[in-house]
Amino acid sequence: MNPLHREKQLFQSDITDLILTMVETLAREQYLQHARMDARLNELEEKVMSSQLHVGLKMAHKNSTCSEDSDGESTNTTFSPDKVETPESNSSADGLAAPMCDYCFLFSHSCFPCPRCGREWYCSAACQRLRHRCHASRCGQPNLPQTCLHTRIAH
Repeated sequence: MNPLHREKQLFQSDITDLILTMVETLAREQYLQHARMDARLNELEEKVMSSQLHVGLKMAHKNSTCSEDSDGESTNTTFSPDKVETPESNSSADGLAAPMCDYCFLFSHSCFPCPRCGREWYCSAACQRLRHRCHASRCGQPNLPQTCLHTRIAH
């Protein structure tokens, strides 16, 4: 056998071994990264589940203030604990689901639809004004789904 050919085979064998070692290392690192991501995901899911139980209480203590309404008058909207509905208590006696405010995500039977298009729901005039910048470009456009016919249900 030619010594040059033998040296070439050994060199190719070394390259193959290095590639396999590199692939094994990458696979091991990827496995460890996935394990870290799974652990972090589980931690975040637990936090989300526990925070969902306290959303009603947090919303009860949140104050939303707007400097003036459409008439130029000063307004102040405050949410109180008796007005906040938890997911367990958000359905009325007749079985209808409470609509959700498109600005603050509060489920309430006192929500009202956008007077112009009816596609968005608001629990207060302050939320309607605060959401206006986002909603104005789509308000009144044809061929968009009407949400006033489909109230959202809290889960």
